[in-house]
Formats: sequence, C-alpha cells, structure tokens
Amino acid sequence: MQQEFTTTEYEIIDKEMLTDDVALFQIKGRLDFKPGQFVEVTMPHFGNITLAPCSNPADKKEFELCVRAVGNTSDAFLKLLPGDKINLRGPYGNGWPTNKLFRHDLIIIAGGIGFASLRSVVFDLEDKIYFSKVRIFSGFKKPEDVLFKADLQRWQKKFKVSVAVEHIDSNSRAERGMITDLIEKTRLNHQKSLVLMCGPELMYPHCVEALNRKGILSKQIYVSLERRMECGIGLCQHCSCGKYLVCHDGPVFRYDQIKDELNK
Repeated sequence: MQQEFTTTEYEIIDKEMLTDDVALFQIKGRLDFKPGQFVEVTMPHFGNITLAPCSNPADKKEFELCVRAVGNTSDAFLKLLPGDKINLRGPYGNGWPTNKLFRHDLIIIAGGIGFASLRSVVFDLEDKIYFSKVRIFSGFKKPEDVLFKADLQRWQKKFKVSVAVEHIDSNSRAERGMITDLIEKTRLNHQKSLVLMCGPELMYPHCVEALNRKGILSKQIYVSLERRMECGIGLCQHCSCGKYLVCHDGPVFRYDQIKDELNK
C-alpha cells in the first residue's frame, strides 16, 4: 500500500456559511479528483480532517470543500477566512461508479452533510443527456439545516428533486418526514435503477429496505463510508470495516459487498 504524506498548499478565496455550523469554502488551485474521492486537510495543532471535494470535477482552476463543525479540528477549519492557506494531501480512494451510470435511471440519496460527496456527481450530470431519469432525495432534520438550497432549486429544472425534513415549519417547501418516506411514495424503475447514497450509516439499512421493497436489489446500490476515515492511507487502521479498509478499498462500496462487514 502506498504511503504518501506530501501535502500541497492552497489558498481560500471565498467562504459561505450554509448553516450555523456548516461552511462552504472555495479554494484556489487545481485538484484532479473523481466524485466521491476524499482529501486529508492538515490543521496545525489540531490534526487532520477528511473531506470530499464537492465542486464540479471539470473545474481545473478551483474547487470547493464543505465543512461541518463537529469537533476541535473541524471547528478550527470553520474559523478560517478568505486569504488563509490550507495544506492537503490526496485525493484518495475509489469514487462513485460514474462509468457504470450510462443509460440507467440514477437515484441519488443524500442525508445531511452527506450531500457534499454527491454534489460533485450532480454537477457532472448537468450537461449530460444519456440518463433516462435522475431523482434526488435529500433529508435534513430542520428547515434551517437544508444545504445547497440554490443548487437544489436549479436542479429542479432538470431533475426530479425531493427534500424531506423531520421537523418542519409552515414556511418550508420541503416535505415532512424521512428520506424513506420519499422513497416509499415514488414510483421507481427497479430494472434500470442505480443508487448512490451518502449520509449517516444508520440511515443505510432503512433506505436499502425501502429500495428493496421497490424491487431494487442491494447490488444496484452504492454507499460511501467516508465518515470512518482518519489517516487516509491505511496506517492507523481506524477505518477498518470487517475485511476492508475504507480508505484503501472505498470509501464507495456496493452495498451487497459491504453490508455483512458493517458491524464487524
């Protein structure tokens, strides 16, 4: 296994607070990545943070990283401002199987910050015409937690977009409920569908069960386990998932191949 700690310095050129604890950073410089791959950003005095680039992979002048404050390292990242520099290494890992999507109905299921990993896939699809249908299901806890609102509004003009919110208010355009509720009420072509799913791992078996009831098999479903990763190159072993190392063998897996390893 290759061990590579070489980092590259980049400059933050813009920062947008999407919610109270989630920021979207625009980074100057070229990063050649495939949707679903990840990078490791080094925060001095704190540690590393694993992030999936969430911008259009075709853009070779800049890229974007979405960060949620969930601990000391991500808190420190969220305090950075335009003009600050970051050091990162990567990209690493196996991304989403975009080479297998031709002539399939694509179903994108994103829970919370998991949307960041899938956003680059949707950007990649916007100018393509070889998909019969693209459906986007996204779920959040509260209306104020909804991410990438401008993107969702734009994508509604081309794709089928549904947003579910667990705790809703009267001003929200989202539907009350869970992502599984959206799946249950939608007619899906089980023979042609491929599913890309990213979010809390707790949601995976529930969504898979809902999809299975629609006739979509586990071998048609791909999930990302990027939340498990730490060092990114297989040294620390903290991302082990049964017989797999997420940073080396993933982070994207076909669900039928990983499901029996998830609790090991």
